[in-house]
Amino acid sequence: MTAELLEAIEAQCAAEGNRKRSPFLAEIMELLLTSDVGQQLRDGAQKHRRPLIHELEANLVLFNEHIPTERIVELAEASQRNPDQMLVRLILLGLRVYEKAISRMESEIDGGPEVVS
Repeated sequence: MTAELLEAIEAQCAAEGNRKRSPFLAEIMELLLTSDVGQQLRDGAQKHRRPLIHELEANLVLFNEHIPTERIVELAEASQRNPDQMLVRLILLGLRVYEKAISRMESEIDGGPEVVS
């Protein structure tokens, strides 16, 4: 482990009340080691022949480039949600809208009545 990483871990622990183990870091480790998402990341790292941290970074960077973080934070504050809760809500709403639009387009193509749900 690099000195820089150790310093970052100590800083995170200090930010969380000088606990011996940072809950944030423990959750990250649990995600990477025991979850289905962690398994997918490990499989991707093995497939791409790169370290797990590079696989995680690649996934986060690709995802984050397309997310309007500032707007999500604004919406979260306006609706009294955490930003992560707001992001999940927006994704679920977007899926619903998308599915209805696809059904409507398919119905129009088939010449049938519009589907309204």
